[in-house]
Amino acid sequence: MATARIRARAPVQDEARVHEGKVYRFSLASRLAHWNHALTFLLLLFTGLGLVVRGASGLAGAEVLRFFGQLHRWAAIPFTVLTIPILFTGARRATLRWLREVFRFDRDDLRFFPAFVREFFGMQAESPPQGKFNAGEKINSILQIIGWPTMVITGWMMVYKTSFPPAVMQWVILIHSGTAMVLGCAVLGHIYLATLMPGFREGLSGMITGWVPAKWAKDHYRKWYREITGE
Repeated sequence: MATARIRARAPVQDEARVHEGKVYRFSLASRLAHWNHALTFLLLLFTGLGLVVRGASGLAGAEVLRFFGQLHRWAAIPFTVLTIPILFTGARRATLRWLREVFRFDRDDLRFFPAFVREFFGMQAESPPQGKFNAGEKINSILQIIGWPTMVITGWMMVYKTSFPPAVMQWVILIHSGTAMVLGCAVLGHIYLATLMPGFREGLSGMITGWVPAKWAKDHYRKWYREITGE
């Protein structure tokens, strides 16, 4: 009965539903785009490391490294062509909202970081109210928004490197490698928070089933929770 009242008050949105103590956070299209981007990036990251780490040929062998090179190019195709169409055909409204929100930081967003650091090291901390995406997720999103086209452009330039002057390619390789390192650190940190960090790993269910516990959503995304429930 309480759930019914909450749902009746909730504004109509593309991804906002409350049911039996859970909140619908991400649509199927949003989840598909997320997993395509995440899994292909991880495959590109680790095969790329195998190709550039000195001494890898002696450990893995030339045949394995050749396979890594082929796998790297194959993974680059879905990384390049799938994520954006999925986001803008299956979850256009949610994607536009995400793009609007991640570049907006208010006082509560700035207060999020000291509280997060305390919580990360096991100390008590009360996180300030957050919207659908907390300040850390906004930073990660901005890194992905900037990093994705950088990796795509420089990566395909490296595939067709004979078409560009050697001096240009030196910068392309440097930018590609540096961006990969920054994004790799961000993604690995994101994985740690989503799978191992107490208080954060409950959010993983949102990217698997779309649903997260309502109490968890209220505690961690208070502004968004109030928006979709009317409480």
